[in-house]
Amino acid sequence: MKTVALKLVFRSWWRNKTFSIISIVSLAIGIACTNLLTVFTIHEYGIENENPNKERIWMLNQDSPMESGKKIWYADGSIPPMLKENYTEVKSILRISNPTVKYISIDNIKHAPICLMVTDSSLTDFFPYKVLSGNLKEALTQPDKLALTEPTARKLFGNANPIGKIIHFAPSDKSYQVAAIIADREQSFLHLEAVTGITDSFFGGPCLLLMNQEINRKTFEAQLKKDKIPTLQGDVGSYCLTSLQESYFQTTVQRTEPFFNRRQPTLLYVGLISALLILLVACFNYINLNFSRLLQQMRMIHTQKLMGASRQEINRQLFLDTFLTVIIAFSCSLLITHDLLPAFNSIVNSRLHTSFFFNWQTLPVICGFILLLSVVPAAYMGRKISGLSGSGYREFFTGNKKRKIVTSLSIAQYVISIGLIIATLTVNNQLHFIRQGGDNYKNLIEMGDWEEDGSYIRPFVRELKKYPEIAHVSIAGGSVLNSWIKQVVLTDEDGKEKYTSQIDYFGESDFLDALQLKVRRGLPPDKAIEKYERPAYVNEKFVELLVTKGEDPIGKPLNLMDKDLSKGQNETTSTIAGIVDNLYTNTLEKEVNPITIQINNSPDNAFNYIYIRLNGDQGKALATIREVWDKVNPGQYFTYRDVYKTFLQRNEKTTELSRLLLMYSVISIFLTCFGLFGMALYATEQRTKEIGVRKVNGATTPQVMLLLNRQFITWIGIAFIIAIPITWLLLNRWLENFVYRTDISIGIYLISGLFVLFITLLTVSWHSYKAASANPVKVLRSE
Repeated sequence: MKTVALKLVFRSWWRNKTFSIISIVSLAIGIACTNLLTVFTIHEYGIENENPNKERIWMLNQDSPMESGKKIWYADGSIPPMLKENYTEVKSILRISNPTVKYISIDNIKHAPICLMVTDSSLTDFFPYKVLSGNLKEALTQPDKLALTEPTARKLFGNANPIGKIIHFAPSDKSYQVAAIIADREQSFLHLEAVTGITDSFFGGPCLLLMNQEINRKTFEAQLKKDKIPTLQGDVGSYCLTSLQESYFQTTVQRTEPFFNRRQPTLLYVGLISALLILLVACFNYINLNFSRLLQQMRMIHTQKLMGASRQEINRQLFLDTFLTVIIAFSCSLLITHDLLPAFNSIVNSRLHTSFFFNWQTLPVICGFILLLSVVPAAYMGRKISGLSGSGYREFFTGNKKRKIVTSLSIAQYVISIGLIIATLTVNNQLHFIRQGGDNYKNLIEMGDWEEDGSYIRPFVRELKKYPEIAHVSIAGGSVLNSWIKQVVLTDEDGKEKYTSQIDYFGESDFLDALQLKVRRGLPPDKAIEKYERPAYVNEKFVELLVTKGEDPIGKPLNLMDKDLSKGQNETTSTIAGIVDNLYTNTLEKEVNPITIQINNSPDNAFNYIYIRLNGDQGKALATIREVWDKVNPGQYFTYRDVYKTFLQRNEKTTELSRLLLMYSVISIFLTCFGLFGMALYATEQRTKEIGVRKVNGATTPQVMLLLNRQFITWIGIAFIIAIPITWLLLNRWLENFVYRTDISIGIYLISGLFVLFITLLTVSWHSYKAASANPVKVLRSE
């Protein structure tokens, strides 16, 4: 009987090929999307799961002196050894830093830079790296030795043995010998490419503590406060501990540590919710189409019962039908997942491998999910359908109950599709707002480094100014987006101190032009240099925070507002010549910084950075810059930074979210169209006789099409009304994370609703037109 049941299932599939294919394909896509995001979430929430010391490792944080209420990963170089010596709870410390690397050279051949991490020799106490060749201890304890991860070694040396090879790092001018090759680690907290031991003085940086046993962190933090362990804020500040998982989801204001992996939890939440919504759409398709297909099997099932088939046998057949559909869909989803994985990793900046889907952390979840998805609907359909009488079939599938189920599921599909489109458009609007915030940086190239000799800069700039491809060239004393910041102490209305950070720039008179900063009030730089010995410009945020309300700062000494300048010897002559626009230097989730820009054209000034505004064809302009570089600095490594791309990377959370939502919106619309195609086919087939009668009685083709399309239009209208308040609340909640944000416009809602309506009518109208334009005499004769 099992063989017969299996034959009947396949016969039913063959007779209803369209419904079967749509059910399996849409369900496979839904399962693949859900598995991708589920496994991604498990991967990200399982950082260092393979590390036996995970629960005993803590990141040392302290109060930020640059922004009240924020924490930073920093400890003075002397603090961690003090903690290890004075607190028995601390078993080991791991201090981390990384020097600036402009490029590396191997056998006099220059290569792109790699991230060199400098740590204590206790690295292996914290993270269990597997040594593939060489001696890791030697790399961490001996000067001028380092270890490479296997992917980095393969990138630099191919299949050759890298042990003993020399790598030269610029601009530090240090050379290291490769002493070990270590395996890359799955779900690693550290982003490791190369590592060496601390041999010079360690001034400060991130620090990890390995405890002897699990501790009460609140008690330990209170003890540090009680013992007055020095902080950057003196006695005012305090230390706190965060676990590796908490640190993985933590963000800093300005400094980014390239040797730590990070993740924004918002992406996980939104991604997982989107995946579940896609699965719901796929399941709704499956249920609706299954109802329609089983209605067509009604007579066959009833005939089987009349010929003696028992309820258990019918139940088994229906169970097998549903179970096999899900299992085949799951098998197809594995192929889809494998093909989608590279694109998915690119979209969310992930490090997922296919092998992780069969990891002990994920495999039980996936198997349980598939078992639940296959057994529960199969058991329900089998028990429900096999127990219906002959008249009960038609009542269940064509009566109000079935209509209510189909209507509810279809409206839910539309709510999800409309909601995802609204979310995608809103996030894209915010992304556009962010890009507008970085307009000052478009076509802007940064060159230079504060550690290197800048003697080449002036002749290089003079030569560049001769070419029409270069719109502006200016030199400056620091990086715009990676600048030094200083503490500003403010007092609120209650007399309490709060902290923010200020950025100080200095450059030549064309520095403002290079950054496209408009002078809102005051003199332009060329006029200011004639009037003031040392003109300076401040931005609008500086005026808002540091200038007394109602006071005009223009023409006043800068040190009247910026008290720290009075501590210097030569800063008192700086005069505020004008007020410029605010400049976004961080994510738009943060307030802009107060900024000062001091202008000085003195040839004695040491400038380390060049800012080049490109004109016209960017490729041609970059080729010109390289040509001039080779002329002025023959044999030197050429590198530059695209300032606009750097700015967008700081807002990468929104970019990743935008790409993810776009992908899932497209998939949602695709699956909805799939389901609509099947439902429209079924609806027209069931109403063929009615259409023929109406045509005979004078109904026109447009009238018949409107009749068939009307229910879909009604469903979209109801779904649109439901989607509006839900998306409004959720998106407003998300936008509250941004200090500078876009508004949710009515246009977005109208576009989303009309787009879904257009796609629906495009999908459904083909069937309705075909049915409405058929010869009614032939239709009635066949009926």
